Amino acid sequence: MDQVGKQGSKVAVQRSSLLKPTGIFLTILLSFSYPVVACPDYKFEILSRFPSPLAEASGLVRGSGNFWWSHNDSGDGPFLYAVDSKGKLLGKVEVQGAKNIDWEDLTAGPCLGASFRERCLYIGDIGDNFSRRDDAVIYVVREPVPRSQKVDLLTTLPVRYAEGPANSEAFVYDAPDKQFLIFTKVRNGFSRVYARSLNQVQSPLKQVSEVDLSRISPNSSGWSITGAALSRDGKRLLLRSYLSAFRWTRGPHESWSEALTRFPAAIPLRPEPQGEAIAFGPTEQDFYTTSEKVPNLAHYSCQK
Repeated sequence: MDQVGKQGSKVAVQRSSLLKPTGIFLTILLSFSYPVVACPDYKFEILSRFPSPLAEASGLVRGSGNFWWSHNDSGDGPFLYAVDSKGKLLGKVEVQGAKNIDWEDLTAGPCLGASFRERCLYIGDIGDNFSRRDDAVIYVVREPVPRSQKVDLLTTLPVRYAEGPANSEAFVYDAPDKQFLIFTKVRNGFSRVYARSLNQVQSPLKQVSEVDLSRISPNSSGWSITGAALSRDGKRLLLRSYLSAFRWTRGPHESWSEALTRFPAAIPLRPEPQGEAIAFGPTEQDFYTTSEKVPNLAHYSCQK
């Protein structure tokens, strides 16, 4: 999707077929020297509407099968919802011992510990609109089957920042590096990036990188980061805002701290009121989004 390289490279603009109905909105693609396979444009379609219990969808991740896991933002109990692509509710699973103070994002990957053949879900209770929480956490559960009524917590990972409380709506589990990447939400398009290890007890997190979308456009008021997704191989990262998605690819032996210093490829999104979730699909060229206000399951498929 993206091409990466020197920071001072020339900006190239390519029209996306996503926006042909509205006419002039453009995909910003940045020309760099590092060659990566790019998607020329995307086809957009709405697959379904989520069922009524999932009225404020804030996180999204592909389940182990042809369905999705999601959850509501604050105001709901500690529930995970399994939904298929047609919008059918397959299950509502209570996370025993958890609280939904401000669940903001959901990711998945190998379980912690010795049994890496099992898959776990990681729930980010990391929202903090007023930047005053001292109880932000990541909940870890073994991925249940959709028909389960309850699932037990495996562990709870506290999230503390060295600079003090911060609001975040996006995080991913980087399985190859055995760490979480947490992206703070700042309204001008700037985000601090923190890494958290898998240790249950960890000192306050130190910033490892940053994302500054105002470098792409000075009009970045709608580009605060509200969701994140990482490909299963850990090489491709998607961040989303209310208006656009942004994609990075890291090279061999490169850390995400290094990769995030480069400009991403920008992908315009169809309007979604308070869009706060993004996920990779079965392939890493396609991705899916949903919204807290209009919880449709939207599909963006790469047109080669």
